[in-house]
Amino acid sequence: MSYPFSSPAFESITVGYFPLSAQELLLRAIKFAAVLTRAKESPLEPGVDWYPYHTMAALRFLVPIFRVHFPELARAAASGPMLDIGCGDGDLALFLAALGCRVTAIDNPPTNYNLMKGVRALSGRLNLPVEIIEMNVDSQFTLHGGPYGFALMLGILYHLKNPFYVLETMARHVRYCAISTRVATETMAKTKIGEEPLAYLLDHREANDDGSNFWIFSPAGLRRLAKRTGWRVIGATLAGCTKRSNPVDPDRDARMFMFLESQRLSTPAEVTLLDGWTAVGEHNWAWTLKKFSLEARVQDQSRLARFSLGFITTREMVDAAPVNMRCTANGAPIEEQSFNKPGEQVFEALIPATIGDATTLRFEFTVTHRYKPGTDLRDLGVIVPFNGEILGISQKLPFWLG
Repeated sequence: MSYPFSSPAFESITVGYFPLSAQELLLRAIKFAAVLTRAKESPLEPGVDWYPYHTMAALRFLVPIFRVHFPELARAAASGPMLDIGCGDGDLALFLAALGCRVTAIDNPPTNYNLMKGVRALSGRLNLPVEIIEMNVDSQFTLHGGPYGFALMLGILYHLKNPFYVLETMARHVRYCAISTRVATETMAKTKIGEEPLAYLLDHREANDDGSNFWIFSPAGLRRLAKRTGWRVIGATLAGCTKRSNPVDPDRDARMFMFLESQRLSTPAEVTLLDGWTAVGEHNWAWTLKKFSLEARVQDQSRLARFSLGFITTREMVDAAPVNMRCTANGAPIEEQSFNKPGEQVFEALIPATIGDATTLRFEFTVTHRYKPGTDLRDLGVIVPFNGEILGISQKLPFWLG
């Protein structure tokens, strides 16, 4: 599915710093699209063509999300180098490099349109520093050189046999990610799936006569996939056929664009458990008391925006009444949250602006519920698992800063 991207006459562009707004990002992308057009005027070599679609056009659908969430995008740019996975001819990777970002462009030559000759040629013609790596991310791949601040993965998820593995691996190495992929709200038999967390497995060459197409998710399925692989959806939008889309027909092609934040890769911090924690048991979990606290010493200079704590509520805890939790961060109150279902829960909130750029944060939690275990006389709060693998945090604790 291609999208038209019109560019004005070529003008020299300013390079070397990241835009200060989503509108500036879009304007500089338009100028850079003109640069790419000129760079591609001469052919690669006889019999080898440039990638035929306008990769830069994807920004037209991401920019509205970035307008609302530009602080997160700016934080992504400041958090480490960037990735463009499934880079095609490297248009977006080179654009990010022109903004002063360190960028690695990744693709798989056998499935790349021109065996990655396009990205290598463009990098040379524009003289922009982009690291180019040949990698099949549909295998058991490893990302080196991270942690990464931001990754693009546009238009390749439905080409992957193992999208769960790919997104889960990325969540452990990348703080923020923008993805796009084809989605469908009904099957070819017109079964409605838009609100169900499902995926449609394409037959060989069923869509676009392309044997490399595999999974078409419903919008709800894509959101569930993001959640289960360790991402929080910051923003999302649909493009193309927004009503009655299906996995196959060209005129029923819908694309979902999502801006994601990793819940597996925290801002580096040293976390110390303070009051209100019981001993971790053999099954790697512990009860808290009704009042418990922890301290985080942040090792990242960029200002923190939010935090989250994962925990578990049992059926007995929520049967009588909701479990309520409130918190203070360095004494600043955070609004109470309620949980009325058993299972995995997340207390997530913005870090109060009054804290400023403090590098030591003390979080004090208070839990209220009516559950009274029959044999345990302690004033128990909630269950916290200790089997996470959050990079930069000393405890294997589902606590995240970003």
